[in-house]
Amino acid sequence: MSEKWTLLTSHGHVLFYVASDPDATVRQITDALGISERRVSTILHDLEAGGMVRSTRVGVGKHHEVNPEATFRHPTLGHVRLQDVLGKLRPRVVVTEQVRWRR
Repeated sequence: MSEKWTLLTSHGHVLFYVASDPDATVRQITDALGISERRVSTILHDLEAGGMVRSTRVGVGKHHEVNPEATFRHPTLGHVRLQDVLGKLRPRVVVTEQVRWRR
């Protein structure tokens, strides 16, 4: 059995991370999740385009606001709003060392 898979996609991980830390930088998200800065930026753009996240510039950084009314994109979960699961799946945002999921 492979131990290299996770239940959520990278999009899900980024979404739940910014729900827990709306002022997180791309670098902080990268360090916590073990995916590239380019990938995190692309995912944040996808989440914004999908209406799940709204990002606004604050000084030199960004503030990410999750839309609790947005629903999951997959047809089998299209009836589930983000607010129904956000409180249950909030990750810890304290990172003691960088996570490396991919080699």
